[in-house]
Amino acid sequence: MATAVPTSVEGFNCTANRTYLCQVYALYRTGFAGVPLDLATIGDLFAVSRFMVTHANKLSTMAAPANGQPLLMPLQCGCPSRSPSSYMPMQYQIDPGDTYWIVSTTKLHNLTQYQAVERVNPTLVPTDLDVGTMVTFPVFC
Repeated sequence: MATAVPTSVEGFNCTANRTYLCQVYALYRTGFAGVPLDLATIGDLFAVSRFMVTHANKLSTMAAPANGQPLLMPLQCGCPSRSPSSYMPMQYQIDPGDTYWIVSTTKLHNLTQYQAVERVNPTLVPTDLDVGTMVTFPVFC
């Protein structure tokens, strides 16, 4: 098993020339930044099923979370493409008015930073994002 060393702004460092996967949970608060209050939409944001969200939080599949309710989001983390940092590569489609900073701070509640988004998307121009563009947001582990 690889050993990870924490860093201040880039998540955990990956051991050189090694990849590893681990199951982690991120704390996500519902009802902010226009993300609807239903488990399916919240699960879609993180590419996890409604069942995984309900199971991790001991909720009914029919439950609707309250505004501001904390939810544990089960994530599969690792070192994608031999990255120097451990993260879950979350795919997000740009909506009107979105920027890396807005998505990072509001929709993802600071689970990543816009500088990290720039690093994992070197071919995209952050100031010229078309609506519908798919961007990888590295959710830190």
